[in-house]
Amino acid sequence: MATIALAIAGCSSEQIENFPDKIPGLADANLHVKSVRSIKTIVVHRVAVMPLIDYPDVTEPDSIQEGAAQSLTAQIYSQMQLAGGWEVVPEDDVSDAMQKLPPTTRANLEENAFALARLVSADSVIYGTVHEYQDRVGSSYAASQPASVAFTLMFASLTVRQELWRAQFAKTQESLSQNAFNIVNFFQNQARWVRAVDLASEGVEDAIRNLHGQLNLTPNVHYFPVPNELKPGPQ
Repeated sequence: MATIALAIAGCSSEQIENFPDKIPGLADANLHVKSVRSIKTIVVHRVAVMPLIDYPDVTEPDSIQEGAAQSLTAQIYSQMQLAGGWEVVPEDDVSDAMQKLPPTTRANLEENAFALARLVSADSVIYGTVHEYQDRVGSSYAASQPASVAFTLMFASLTVRQELWRAQFAKTQESLSQNAFNIVNFFQNQARWVRAVDLASEGVEDAIRNLHGQLNLTPNVHYFPVPNELKPGPQ
């Protein structure tokens, strides 16, 4: 990993347009990403994952189930570790540092994110908000209400003190009777109604993969042992 190849003054002129605070949970919305051009010149060494916070739509204050932010944060940790190419600050270190900061709200979200990065000696931080997290009502094959998930993730560099990337994911599973074009996706889920955790996992995986690619990082390579019967014998 090299050094930052970016003039800080040049970065400050690049801004990410604000996403709406809430994306309707439509099955074809999925992931929307915006980033500044200079993100490709940033080299990341150590990333802090700040716990997500609830930020429901004002018209739907009960749209987020208890524990949703914690569940999404855990999934982000997992995907960040799997992706590789950066050091992820241990959860315990983040938890200890968060105790030294004021409670995170929408108003101080970015301020706390940068403060966390400083406290744990990270050069970058990923943080975000949960807009909707509702589980299905019913069983895998007979749901009266589908699962619905919507969240926003932001990635910022402490070095240039700027948000460089933002992603929003929103999805509500649809049945074939609602959307005949959804047939591939529906049968990928074995023609069953998935849970909110499944939608969240899909969104987090897609978002972190996109961020990883934007930063030009090398993905982890997983090696699996070759069974003895497949190994070449003596020549």
